[in-house]
Amino acid sequence: MFPLLFLTVSVLLPQESRADRALVERLQNVSASAATRIAALEELSLGSGPLPYAAVQLAEPIARGIWQVDYARCLARCGPEALPDLRKLLNKHDSMIQAEAVYGIVLHDRAGGENFATRILRDSRKPAAARMAALRGLGDRGSLLAKPEALRRLATANGGVLLEALDFLKKNPMQEDVRYLVEVLENHNGRAAAEAAEMLRTITGYRVGDDPRTWRFFMVKHQADGTPFRHSSGGEQKPAPTLSYMGIPILGNRVVFVLDSSGSMDTPMAERSGETRGQRAVAELVALLPRLPKDAKFSILFFDSKVHSFARGLVSKSKKNVIAATSWLQQREFTGGTNLFGGLAEAFELKDVEEVILLSDGEPSAGEVQDVNKILAWVQRWNRWRKVRVSTVALSAPRVARQFVAKLAQENGGVCRDIR
Repeated sequence: MFPLLFLTVSVLLPQESRADRALVERLQNVSASAATRIAALEELSLGSGPLPYAAVQLAEPIARGIWQVDYARCLARCGPEALPDLRKLLNKHDSMIQAEAVYGIVLHDRAGGENFATRILRDSRKPAAARMAALRGLGDRGSLLAKPEALRRLATANGGVLLEALDFLKKNPMQEDVRYLVEVLENHNGRAAAEAAEMLRTITGYRVGDDPRTWRFFMVKHQADGTPFRHSSGGEQKPAPTLSYMGIPILGNRVVFVLDSSGSMDTPMAERSGETRGQRAVAELVALLPRLPKDAKFSILFFDSKVHSFARGLVSKSKKNVIAATSWLQQREFTGGTNLFGGLAEAFELKDVEEVILLSDGEPSAGEVQDVNKILAWVQRWNRWRKVRVSTVALSAPRVARQFVAKLAQENGGVCRDIR
C-alpha cells in the first residue's frame, strides 16, 4: 500500500512543490520515528503552495500539543479536500489552531468562504487571531470583500486585527484610503498610528509627523480646493521626526528591548576603543528611555547563558520606572554564552507587545535552541497571528550572525541595522 501511495504523491505534486517532496516522504513514512515525522511536519508548516492531503492526514495521530498548530497549517495548504478536517479544528480551544483552520476554510471554500470570513470578522467574541486569519484569507484568495472589510476594521478594531487591516492596505495604498487612515490617527496611538501615518506620507507626499490635526487640516484643505491630496513637487520637506534606538525607528509604544549580554559584548568597539559593545548598547538605551512617549510601556531583557528581565511585564514610562531601569542597566555584567532563543521567547511571552528590538554581536551559543533556522521557525510560529514588529541590530557581528538577524527582521516586518 505505502509504496503505491508514495508513487502517486510523487507524480501528483505540482512543480512549485518539488522542494517539499523529501519532507512529504518523511512525513508519510509511518515506519519512521515520530520525532522524524514531526520534524518534517514542522518544516512543511513553514512553506507555501499545495501539499498532498493524503500525506498530511497521516500526521494527525502524531500531531499533539504545539504540533497541532503545524498540522492545521499544513491542512490549510491541502486545498478543498481538507475542508472537513479544518472545520473540526474550529472546535479546538487553542486560538492558533482556530486561526489556521479559519484561514484554510476562507481560502479554499469557494462557495461559502467569503460569507464565513465576514461572520468571523464581525463576531467580536472570536479570538483576534481568528479574525486576523479571516481577513488575511480574504486577501489571499483575491476576494473583492477584502478591501471593504479591511477599511471596516480601521474603524472598529484594535491590536492585531487593526494591524492586519493596515498591512492589507499597505500593499496598494490609494487616495480613497486617506480619510480612513486619518481616523486611525485620531483614534489610536503607538504602532497603528505610526503605520497609518507612514501610509499617509506614501499616498500624499507630505512628510509630516503623526499629529492627526495636521493631517485633517491638509485633507480638508485639499477637499475645499477640489484638488487631490498630494503635496506639490516644489521645495524640500523635512522628514518626519522619528524616535530610534541604535538607528532603528521605534513605531510602537509597547516595546521590549532584547539585548545580548554575553562575554563577547565586553569587547571594545572598533571605532571607539574606549567603549565596549555592551557599554554602547546600554548608553544608547539609557539616553532613549526618558524620550519614550508619555503613554509608552516598555521592558528590557538581557540574555547571556540565561535570560535576565528588568520587570515581569511591560511597565509604564514613569519617572520612577525610568530611574529604576537606568540603574538596572548600569549594573549589568557581560559574561557567558548567547541564549538568543531564550531572550526572544520571553519577549513573545509578554502581553500586548507591539515591537521587539533585538541587539546581538554573535550567533546563538547557549539555550534550548541554537540552530538559527529553528529560531526563525519558532518566531514565525509565535508571530504569525500577532503582527509584532521585530527589528534587529547586528553590533560588530560576524557574517553568519548578520545574515541571521537581517532575515529575522525581514520576516517579521522590521528593519536591521548593521553596525561594524
